[in-house]
Amino acid sequence: MLPLRVTRVVTRLMPDFASGKALHRRALAAAAAGAHADAEQWFEVAAARYRRELGVEPLARLRVHQLMVRARAGGGRGVDSAAMLEIIRRLNRLDQLESLDAPFELGDARSVLAAWIEQAEGAPMRPVLSLHTAPDVVMPDAHELPAAQAA
Repeated sequence: MLPLRVTRVVTRLMPDFASGKALHRRALAAAAAGAHADAEQWFEVAAARYRRELGVEPLARLRVHQLMVRARAGGGRGVDSAAMLEIIRRLNRLDQLESLDAPFELGDARSVLAAWIEQAEGAPMRPVLSLHTAPDVVMPDAHELPAAQAA
């Protein structure tokens, strides 16, 4: 694929040059290669293309990927809890998400998140529970918890 600056000019002059999906995959490839700054720029080019295509769900998936890459680029082991909550909040609105590893296949969004967290933390993680994924889970009221857990 062409360098980012050339692609930006070409996509402005010839909007049908590359699809949002192709640009999104290019951003994922840059992120997978560790080029987080390049990935961020590719995400923005892909987002503009998705907006022109009126691709609401693909744009939502792209924004989740973008948050995941930003969190990973933040350095250190682990992910900031505020960033993680925002990623989970947005992911709960999606059923599917492209994996962050080539060939970037579309899969279950929660499985992609779990794999990403395992890779980021370097340790196995419990599945992420949410009302979207586990509607039959009932949380106990505070008065039902033992005193040590309620505090």
